Amino acid sequence: MKTDTETDGTRNKSPKKLRVALIVNSRSGSLVEADAEAAIQSLKDACRSELIDVFEVADDFEAACLAAHECGADAIAIAGGDGTARSVMQMLAKRGCRAALVPLPLGTANILPHRLYGDRDAGTIMSELENYLVDDIDAGMINGEYFIVAAAVGFPAVMGRAREAMRPGGRDHAFSTAWRRARVAFKHMLIPRIRFKMRSGKSATRFRASGAFVAINDSLSGFAGIEPPETAKPVLQCIAFRLRGMWDFFGLGVEALARGLGQSRRTRILDGEQVVMTSRRALPVMLDGEPAFAHHHARIRVVPKAVRVLRPPE
Repeated sequence: MKTDTETDGTRNKSPKKLRVALIVNSRSGSLVEADAEAAIQSLKDACRSELIDVFEVADDFEAACLAAHECGADAIAIAGGDGTARSVMQMLAKRGCRAALVPLPLGTANILPHRLYGDRDAGTIMSELENYLVDDIDAGMINGEYFIVAAAVGFPAVMGRAREAMRPGGRDHAFSTAWRRARVAFKHMLIPRIRFKMRSGKSATRFRASGAFVAINDSLSGFAGIEPPETAKPVLQCIAFRLRGMWDFFGLGVEALARGLGQSRRTRILDGEQVVMTSRRALPVMLDGEPAFAHHHARIRVVPKAVRVLRPPE
C-alpha cells in the first residue's frame, strides 16, 4: 500500500509540457492586413504548452532561425505565409534541427498547413499541440531548394505569380503587374518548350510540356480526380500539361470538372524518383505556392523523412 506521502507525490506529479518557440514574420501572410501584435498575442493566449520565446524573422531571417534552433524548444511554430513556412523549414532542416515544426495557416493559400492540419485555424492548432504526434515527412528538392507539397513549373508558375501580385502588401500597380504576368502565362501555356525526363527505377520517360505540377507522394490526390501513386515508397507524381490552343485550355477545364485531370488527353501523369527539366528559356517555378527561380535546368528528387513536424493523430 502507498503511504500518504507517496500518494500526494503521485497526485502532484503532472506530465511535462511541450516547450514551444514561435517564429513570426509580421510582414507576410494575413499578418500584413491585420493587427500583427494582436494576432500574435492571440496565438500566445491559445497556446497551452510552455511558450519559451518568440522570434521575429522580418528584420534578420537567418539570425532569428538560428536563435529558434538553439533555444531548446521541442516544437517551433511558424506564424507567416507559405513562403515564410517553407523558408524556415528548409533552413532548420538543413541545420539538422530536431525540434518538430508547426506551420500555422496565416498565409494566402496555406498549402503547407492544409496538408498537415486540414481546416484547423492557427489558434486551434496552438491549443492542441500537446495532443499532436511527431512525424518525419518526405520533401522534394529542386536544385537545392526544398518543397513540402508541390512544385509548379512553366505556365502554372507564371499564373501563380500573377496571383501573388494581387495579394495585400504587394507592389504598386498590382493590377497591371498581374495582367502582364497573366498574358505571359497564356503565351507560355501554348508552347510545349520544357523537356522532361522522368526516371522510375531503371527506366526513364521523356516528353515535352508547357507546364507541370510535381508533387510529393499523394499531396495532390483527390484534386480534380487525381489518383494517388500506386506505391508506398517516397515518390514524385508529375502532372504535365500539353496544350496546343485556347480550345485545349477550355477543354482541359471541362474535362477536369467532368472526368478529372487523370482522364484528360491533355495531361500526362507519371510517378518516379527523379524529374529532370530543361528549357532554352529560364524556368519559372513556384515551390509550395511561393515564387522561385530555376534557370534553364532543374532536377527534382525526393528527400525521405526530410522535415520533422507535429501533426494530429489520425
